Amino acid sequence: MKKSFITGLIFLITFSLVGLFAIQIFWIKNSVALRDAQFRRNVKVSLAELNRLLEYEEQLSRLQKHEFGRKIYFQYDSLRSVPALRNSQDDKNSISDDIYDSASSQQNADLSRTQKSVLDSQRIDNFFKEEQEAVEDALRKDNRLAPYEIKEIAQLILDLSSVEAGSDFLSAYGVNDIDSLLAFTLKEVGGITTDFEFGIFDVYNMPQLIPERSESHINKLLDEGYKARLLPADYITPTTYLHLWFPNQESYLLKTLWPLLLSSGLFMVTIVLAFGYTIRTILRQKKVSDIKNDFINNITHELKTPISTISLACEALADPTMSASPVKVSKFVKMIKDENKRLGVLVESVLRSAVLDRSEVEMSRDSINLHEIIEMAIQNIELQAKSRGGRIEKSLKADIADIVGDKIHLTNVVFNLLDNAVKYSGETPRIIVSTHNSDASIVIEVSDSGIGIKKEDQKRIFDKLFRVPTGNVHNIKGFGLGLSYVKAIVEKHHGTVTVQSEFGKGSTFTIQLPFNYEL
Repeated sequence: MKKSFITGLIFLITFSLVGLFAIQIFWIKNSVALRDAQFRRNVKVSLAELNRLLEYEEQLSRLQKHEFGRKIYFQYDSLRSVPALRNSQDDKNSISDDIYDSASSQQNADLSRTQKSVLDSQRIDNFFKEEQEAVEDALRKDNRLAPYEIKEIAQLILDLSSVEAGSDFLSAYGVNDIDSLLAFTLKEVGGITTDFEFGIFDVYNMPQLIPERSESHINKLLDEGYKARLLPADYITPTTYLHLWFPNQESYLLKTLWPLLLSSGLFMVTIVLAFGYTIRTILRQKKVSDIKNDFINNITHELKTPISTISLACEALADPTMSASPVKVSKFVKMIKDENKRLGVLVESVLRSAVLDRSEVEMSRDSINLHEIIEMAIQNIELQAKSRGGRIEKSLKADIADIVGDKIHLTNVVFNLLDNAVKYSGETPRIIVSTHNSDASIVIEVSDSGIGIKKEDQKRIFDKLFRVPTGNVHNIKGFGLGLSYVKAIVEKHHGTVTVQSEFGKGSTFTIQLPFNYEL
């Protein structure tokens, strides 16, 4: 997978995410605006219902100011179980049946003033909307009504429009009752349950009725609140306006939208996380692919050299004249043997790595002396250091060097660390091997003064197939398997391996192994 393709893919996915975010934000803004418009509409509907109920209460107030009206109101409001006007059983559409319903009057007898207004307002409204002639015709159908009663009821309708309830109706009704009625209509009609402040003002914005809790919010009521005229059908009472303000309107609207916002947020977070994980996986696979390609190039080069050498040696030995020179024969045979041994080491390294991947390596539990293993490894590698004018120093100060472990694998571990130190130590290797005891363990340190390791590479040097870049892939032989093997073997002995390095100055690898470990 080419780098340009990955870059283009990341750009396209990022562009799509940005577009999706923009659509989500636009959608959320529209939802908030729609919910705000719905809230305002519900407030207006609730205020209209409040006006209807207040007009009903005012009509009752007007009714009480008429002599015959007080009689009807008293009988209707106090003696609800015994209707004042009865209609015949055959005429269910008469006006008396619209106003008085003995079946429901007992059920509503204990209702509060606000609830009673809501339940009976339609009946009273129908009563006052009938024309005088229609009322008289309806009343005449009931033979039990005296002619004077029919005449008084008809006259009552004519007089209601001329009887003034008085400009103090709202004051007499009470600010607490208006507060309760307003809360009731907001909840039942508009579905609004948040806190509110309100006040009643005249046409000059002078307060007429206002609860104590709202006195400190007069400016908010006048500047930011909702406004509705009270009793708009009443042309006798002075004009007043109700101002309504919701201090928590924004938070209330957001609260009603939180399921939408939460689901949208979780959806976007999931997409972003999935996008990040996808990109991370692609980049990781790209790095793995590069490492594998590097490994293939290296191993091809490493295998090609001994194969070519063996092939040339075999051709030389096949020459008939070669048998006359035993020295040359011996030289070519030794060359074939060395290159064959080198091939064996390469194959063993790859197979050993494969076995570690399958976790099929079993550690033997032998009593071994690490100082002896270190001495043996130094002897095997010291010749390489001296051939380049270098040296290997040792400072084995551990009082206890005997541990329980696998001798073969631990020997390979020490050898790999020394081999890497020689490889990456520049022209003149100078390596120091030291030991000391710490708690119930022994610590081995292998230090060199070589090229060092960059910080960004130190986290990956123990990864399989990873090799520290050196500018030329083939100038330092290896496959990136040595340190991953070291880490795997040390961890199987319940130990730890760390590195401290400064680029250009050298590296120190530290291994800490317990004296004994449990499988």
